[in-house]
Formats: sequence, structure tokens, C-alpha cells
Amino acid sequence: MFFTRFRMNPNMRGSVRLAASPQRMHATILSAFPPDRIELPSGRVLWRLDTPTRHEWTLYIVSPARPSMEQLQSECGWSQEPSWQTADYGRFLDTLTKGQRWRFRLTANPVRSVAQGRGQRGRIQPHVTAEQQLAWLVERSANHGFRIDGDLEGPTVVTRRERGSFQRGKGAGRVRATLSRAQFDGLLDISDPELLRTTLTQGLGRAKAYGCGLMTLARLP
Repeated sequence: MFFTRFRMNPNMRGSVRLAASPQRMHATILSAFPPDRIELPSGRVLWRLDTPTRHEWTLYIVSPARPSMEQLQSECGWSQEPSWQTADYGRFLDTLTKGQRWRFRLTANPVRSVAQGRGQRGRIQPHVTAEQQLAWLVERSANHGFRIDGDLEGPTVVTRRERGSFQRGKGAGRVRATLSRAQFDGLLDISDPELLRTTLTQGLGRAKAYGCGLMTLARLP
């Protein structure tokens, strides 16, 4: 597994174009890999775009193969120097042990399935409040190898919420899709290292193709 951090130049037209469309970003990221290396038993391609300010855009990619970032560099990078670093993610994953505490960030698509009647598939609806979204994450944490404090006044909070739409598909099959995303920042304790490794390489929740599901960890000060 590999972990890539790419510093996008927000002044480039390509950066603005990709940031405006999760579908376009997804396709561009996948073009950095051979088709047979996009999803393997060890993991899948996950991505997340962090834009804390107008001038600071960072794209994170976790992937089972090393990406070729030259196209993104030419369209969205800084011209005077390489805009990305790729590291062997497996070495980091091997250091995770039960009881460790880490800072984390996760952008996810918190949704629920609403029953539609006997014999019918449930209708997927987004959680809309910060309380609902945090409860969604707490409910899933144990099955994904970690524990968090679910109190809104605690160390884990919803730091960003957004709902947008974009065109999905091509030609006559194009449809307008709506996507709700929540960004979680806080502290987690590892309860099951193997489950957490799976979470970090396979993602958490739905809409993984559209910038959701990638959790990153950072050491405490």
C-alpha cells in the first residue's frame, strides 16, 4: 500500500475544475494507475481533498499501487518543483497496536437506510445534523477497529458539513447526483489494529469514489 500527499495549486484552472466535480476528480486519480491495480485484496484507491483555506489545497491518496502523478502535476501542481510525495504505507500500518491514541481526520458520507415496505430496498437518506453524523461514526467505530468519544463537547467533533451536486456518468446516461459529506476531526483509541488497518486501506462508509471514506492518522504532540 502507498500513501500520497499532493499539494494542489488552487490558482491553476485544472485544480478548480477537478475540485468542482468529484466525478472528474475520481476519473483523473484513477488514470494514475494501470486498470488492474485500482483495487486489490490489499486495498483500494481512496482519496480526500482538504481545502482549509483558499490558498492551501491538499489531495491525499491511499492506493495498492504507486501512482504516476505526472498528469496531475502538469494540470494542478506547482511548476517549479514536484508537488507530491509518496510513501510506503505498509510500514506505517505495521506500527499500529492496540491501545495507541492518534489524532484522526475522516471525510465521510453519513447516511441511513429508511425502510420502504416489505420486499423493497431501503431508501438511502443522509444524516443532516452534526449530532446525527457523530452518532453515525460512533456506531460504526467498534467494527472498524477504534473507539472515540461521542460527546459533541468531547475531543471528536464534526468540523465541516457540506451538501452539493455534480454530474455523474456520460452522454445520455448522465444524471445529477447529490452528495452529503461531513468532516470529523478528533482523537481515537485503537481497539483492534487489524480492523483499523482494513479501515485505513478499504475506507469507511459509502461514496468512496467521490472523496469519502479516507481516514488519516497523525501523532499526538
